Amino acid sequence: MKIVTSGQIVMPEKEHAGAREMYDFIATWEKCSIVLSNKLLWSRFGILSILGDYVLSHVKGGDILEIGVGESSILLTRLAEKFGKKVYHCDISIGEVTNCLSVSGIFDENGMVCCMPSDQFFKEIGTPSIALGFIDGDHLYDQVKKDFDNLFPLMLDNGFIFLHDGYPPTEEYINEWRCGTVYQLRQELEERKDVDVFTFPFGAMGVGLTMVRKLPKDLPYYREKFRHLS
Repeated sequence: MKIVTSGQIVMPEKEHAGAREMYDFIATWEKCSIVLSNKLLWSRFGILSILGDYVLSHVKGGDILEIGVGESSILLTRLAEKFGKKVYHCDISIGEVTNCLSVSGIFDENGMVCCMPSDQFFKEIGTPSIALGFIDGDHLYDQVKKDFDNLFPLMLDNGFIFLHDGYPPTEEYINEWRCGTVYQLRQELEERKDVDVFTFPFGAMGVGLTMVRKLPKDLPYYREKFRHLS
């Protein structure tokens, strides 16, 4: 595992109790081809693991990238192992990264863990083409849009970006510490001609998981999308 940081990070000498509890709760897999925790099932990020398995089964080439580490890192690590992909993890919080580093299995042994702002990550880290991206870092529109705009050019045709927090269940969730204003980006993406967008309002902690497919430019339906509006 390669660790890249813009600050000082000290490798933990002992496991972080919360990180161990998170790993034990999630990392019990069904004995089937679908990557799914038998404890979480459809709650929390179970839907991400199922859809991620689908994407990587069909999109040839490309790696995995996530902005924001935690529970999703365990699932994406398992997907990387299953499909022989490299996975890039980026988070601005030294504490979050250190806690996850303390438990073996949260990060992929062949992956890259980057503790830095996502803007710096995209500027300095040379990532290859990406088949599966997951954005769950800053929850404010301006930064989430930057993350999406930085990631989108790296995506393979038919690659998928997943956005968390794009479907707040009530107005109380529209604050920086919950869903924030991610939904505004989701609404914009729904009007674009170069992507297909669908949001699952259930699961993913009940705040929505939006999947965004990068449409291939050489197919007729890409050019004809929204033709009824012209």
